[in-house]
Amino acid sequence: MTSTTEMTPGQVVQHYLDTFFKKDVDRTLECLTDDVVWKVQGAADVPTIGVRHGKEEVRAWMALFPVNFEPLEFRIERIFESGDQVAITGHFKHRILSTGHEFASDFAAICSVRDGKVSAYNFLEDSYALWRSF
Repeated sequence: MTSTTEMTPGQVVQHYLDTFFKKDVDRTLECLTDDVVWKVQGAADVPTIGVRHGKEEVRAWMALFPVNFEPLEFRIERIFESGDQVAITGHFKHRILSTGHEFASDFAAICSVRDGKVSAYNFLEDSYALWRSF
């Protein structure tokens, strides 16, 4: 496999997402810079919403994800690159474990890549529908 420093920024982000869905938290965190800024926008009373700074805060977020969501579908439709910036769009569906509701949304994620790692992650989804599903 090519090292992450030899990948394009889009390939770095794709590698991060592939690793995340393998549910290996330590390997996923290796895909991020130590000073990563991690943002998921939406209602503050949804447990996975908010801004996290650094790997340890992202680790705490990653512990919340499987407690709250069962991924049913995740599909990337487009990856756009400009310098060290990457925007991805796609669609996903999750089951909310506390309510049993299924939540589906188109999404966009805007990422920055530095030294072969994701240094900023901003995930945009239908946050109102997510809030209603909780």
